[in-house]
Amino acid sequence: MSQRALRPGRLGRLGLAVVTVAGLAVSVAPAAQASAPVKCRKGDFCLFGGPHRTGKVLYRIDVKVTRTGFSFPEVDALEPPVVPRSAYNPLPDSFGCIVRLNDKAHFAGDEQEIQGFGDAELSGAPVGSLTPDCG
Repeated sequence: MSQRALRPGRLGRLGLAVVTVAGLAVSVAPAAQASAPVKCRKGDFCLFGGPHRTGKVLYRIDVKVTRTGFSFPEVDALEPPVVPRSAYNPLPDSFGCIVRLNDKAHFAGDEQEIQGFGDAELSGAPVGSLTPDCG
């Protein structure tokens, strides 16, 4: 390496350029992702804008289901709340779970329940938080 490459001023400018390029990449990525349609995959819990799993996917959670259990994270606050008309629940009936949808954050307010595997029609009430309830 040459002596010129090791000068602090040159290293600082190079570091700033790398941070600037990385910052641009990060700021461009969300806009590109926002325009791409969100799809409900096989193992996802999804809330849809229309009845019978139609319309825009308003919210999606990647649920990991195995033969003996699952990973379904609680969602304490959807900001802003969504107003779904239907849902898809990937949890098998054998787990004995329902999914509770509350109209306010922190599991407060009025509640809708999704019972059983597969498609569910919803009332169109807002959803501000959701959690699985097994028992």
